[in-house]
Amino acid sequence: MQVELKDIKGGVLEQEYSCSLTDFPDLNMLAQVDGPKYLDPQVFKLRLQRTGKFVEVDGHLDAVVRLNCGRCLQDFEKTVSESFSVTFVPQVEDEEVDDEVELEADDLGLVVYAEETLDFRDTLQEQLLMAVPIKPLCAKTCQGLCPECGKNLNIEKCSCTKKPFNNKFTALAGIDFKKT
Repeated sequence: MQVELKDIKGGVLEQEYSCSLTDFPDLNMLAQVDGPKYLDPQVFKLRLQRTGKFVEVDGHLDAVVRLNCGRCLQDFEKTVSESFSVTFVPQVEDEEVDDEVELEADDLGLVVYAEETLDFRDTLQEQLLMAVPIKPLCAKTCQGLCPECGKNLNIEKCSCTKKPFNNKFTALAGIDFKKT
């Protein structure tokens, strides 16, 4: 998953990668500790455009990931399809800057490359992680687990009585704020 700058002939290069989980060691480690499990293959389509030493990468990823539902805790598979853009910039030598704050490449959302080679592994791995929803749901209509007995309400009904929500602000419901 590397490209030499000299391979970007005419300023534009299009690449397609079909990857497996073994290509991304950090994602593999997450999958072993109940994190998202990416199913093979993960497909990336990249369009690289070079302007001087800067390389703009417009990409698209397609992958299937096995997740745990945030409500009912059941495993389910979700297809993720996302577009992304990344800019690669050359690594520069550190120079002394007097009384000025220098922004690092990471602060600007840039990826640094060295020795005329672009390495996409970390960038693609990061894009896969960002494509996963923060609170994954197996379905929009997922009813989750009963807070009393723990039964999955998508599969079976329970006979628990619903307790009123303990809202501390209900005491304010009877106050008339319009008094003068």
